[in-house]
Amino acid sequence: MSHEEFRQLLKRYVQGTCTPEERERVARWYNMLPDKQSMPLTEEQYDVMEERLWQRVCRQTEENPPRTLLLKNTKQRWWTSAAAAVLLLMLLFTWFTPQPSVQWVHNPDADTLRVDLPDGSVVQLMRGGQLSYSMSSSNRDLTLKGSALFDVASDSLRPFSIAHGKMMTQVLGTEFLIADSGADESEVIVYSGKVLVKQACSDAPLIKKVFTKPKSVQLSSNERALINTKRETLEATIVARPMPVVPNPKLLQSIRFEAVQLGRLAHKLSKIYALDIQVVSKHANTTFTGNLDNMSLFEQLDLICAVTATQYLVQDRKISIQ
Repeated sequence: MSHEEFRQLLKRYVQGTCTPEERERVARWYNMLPDKQSMPLTEEQYDVMEERLWQRVCRQTEENPPRTLLLKNTKQRWWTSAAAAVLLLMLLFTWFTPQPSVQWVHNPDADTLRVDLPDGSVVQLMRGGQLSYSMSSSNRDLTLKGSALFDVASDSLRPFSIAHGKMMTQVLGTEFLIADSGADESEVIVYSGKVLVKQACSDAPLIKKVFTKPKSVQLSSNERALINTKRETLEATIVARPMPVVPNPKLLQSIRFEAVQLGRLAHKLSKIYALDIQVVSKHANTTFTGNLDNMSLFEQLDLICAVTATQYLVQDRKISIQ
């Protein structure tokens, strides 16, 4: 196997087009790395790691007995032929299949520019933002620079994917905001539905794509992902000002309470905001009397805790009254 064949096999592994035998071979290569549990994070170190792995592959091949080497070469030729056939079919399919055109939108001046997408989705592109998109029968792919509010039309057969910076947000149908705050930081805020936010490593070294599992987090209503591309961190938490997510309007009609148990009150607030709000067992039967009308969730929690001599703690995406 030449160095170029080695790299091509790694590429097929990343693209998911290699055979089960080839996937097993890459797994064996991975096990050859003595420091795989503490992988370096710099791009230069990943390049060094690829070269070091290649050298180990070469030494292992040279040390194999002739019969084994012959057998592996035979299998390799079969794998190479199969991979070439698959690649040819993919190229033919690409050449003879009409490719969707890419549309570009830039908002240099307006505070917000409304962009109506062909699938019925609506994007509110903030000032300075740039958006490109293409729609096909199987995918809805977008690239965003800057900030935008998305109201995505539901389509279970065509995932909606937005590349922004080094992150990727995928959704089937929901409303959410991607905010670029600069300084290597951005956030994804979900108002309704669910989205998946994950790292995109399109510009990473090949060996990093093969052996590194990207961070990802699934978000629901009133949750957000905080992203720092410089530190490569991805954290999920509750939005600063949760909004009611109410399938049943009756939940909002009676928010004046007379001696209600905190356990029942927390259950109702959980349904209103679609968040995990709990009460520790020792305060589950503590009662609250008061009016929570015209308050945000955290204002409501401040009043509840002041009246009942308790406190609340926000940890990750959970709220606990203690």
